Amino acid sequence: MSPGRTSTVPLGALVRRPELRLAVLTGSDQLDRPIRWAHVSELRDPVPYLLGGELLLTAGVNFPDDVDGYVRGLVVAGVQALGFGVTPVYDEVPPVLVEACARHGLPLLALPPSTPFLAVSQAVGVALAEAEHAELRWLSEAQSALTRAALRPDPVQAVVAELATLADWWCVLLDDAVVAAQAGIDDVDPVVVELASRLRGGSGPRSAATEVGPWHVVGYPVDAARVLVVGALVPFSVADRAVIAVALALLALAERADGRLVTKMLLGDDDGREYRVVRGRRKSSQAKDIDLGTAFVDVENGELRAVVTTSPDVVAAQAAGWLLAVSSPVGVGELPAADREAGRMLDRAVAVGRPVTAADGVSALVDPGAAARFAASVLAPLADRPELVHTLRIWLACNGNWDRTAAELGVHRNSVRHRIGVVARELDIDLSDVQRRMELWFALRWSD
Repeated sequence: MSPGRTSTVPLGALVRRPELRLAVLTGSDQLDRPIRWAHVSELRDPVPYLLGGELLLTAGVNFPDDVDGYVRGLVVAGVQALGFGVTPVYDEVPPVLVEACARHGLPLLALPPSTPFLAVSQAVGVALAEAEHAELRWLSEAQSALTRAALRPDPVQAVVAELATLADWWCVLLDDAVVAAQAGIDDVDPVVVELASRLRGGSGPRSAATEVGPWHVVGYPVDAARVLVVGALVPFSVADRAVIAVALALLALAERADGRLVTKMLLGDDDGREYRVVRGRRKSSQAKDIDLGTAFVDVENGELRAVVTTSPDVVAAQAAGWLLAVSSPVGVGELPAADREAGRMLDRAVAVGRPVTAADGVSALVDPGAAARFAASVLAPLADRPELVHTLRIWLACNGNWDRTAAELGVHRNSVRHRIGVVARELDIDLSDVQRRMELWFALRWSD
């Protein structure tokens, strides 16, 4: 069962500390009341200065004549318990205060002269810290247990079953029918089915809550079709919801990386499916997590590698702070080669400051430094003749067609012929040679 809430401790945890020697005068059946902090006040009316959840401590200095009204005000303000310090003002707790607390249902503690208020405040702080540490330990242990469950042969059923045992919950995973259940209820209540239907098929982060008898119930979508519903006898804490979030992630992961897909990737895929390798680099420490639609992701020291079946949105990834390179589609046996290809493409992506994919062609595989040096060497004779470089670019793009080039440039076709002739002489190149044209085209692209 999950530990207590980190922001409160039960009143009984303080009463059971022998060094405080607290005596319970009223409310012995209410020692589970949550205490947020201990506060000292000798005001006749401390209510305007209270936030609720306090163990209020007083020695009776300036104690009001209307004791019943005093206690009633504390109850309305949300005070969880009242601690009364015996001496120096009173030798015992006033009977009228005991009667008023009993009448209004407010726990009353007597503090002996040997217990200073500061000791009670410190005890509350220590108890809060102990509860927080216990909750953090439970959260860590719960995450580990759920992760181990996800590695079992039937990960979906195992995760649902493990989640239910962590804190005495009941859990049901639903689509059109029950996918997996570990329940403390005999049948899935229609209210639970209706809650799941409201969540199914939407988009974005969302959840829903309701009550079924004594159970507090929350529901979260795993994906567009499946909804996880969890019930507990006490309200869910922040840590409880964090554990449920881990289970949700593992259930989604179990669906994506099921045993069939893993087996195909390890032993070979015979249905013709193609894969791509994604390599990426984090551009800044503020980069956000990105969803590549795959369970096969490795992120370490700002570097990312993944195997995907569909090419990711590299523009969205760049907006989230990641620079990606995506290999050509390959079969399972060629994944190592695709990884090397993606690595070379990532080098180029970093050099040019934008994503690179297989659609970028040969340029994506060429070392940026070598490309720049090649372009500078080839085009050096034209460095001071930008009009010739522009004409050459348009002429090559028009596949050497004089009329189309002239129309594109807005000049006479004889002017195009003259300029291209000058380019051929300056570069000492035969422009009728297809290979030379290709080299010039890459040089022009890389010069950009």
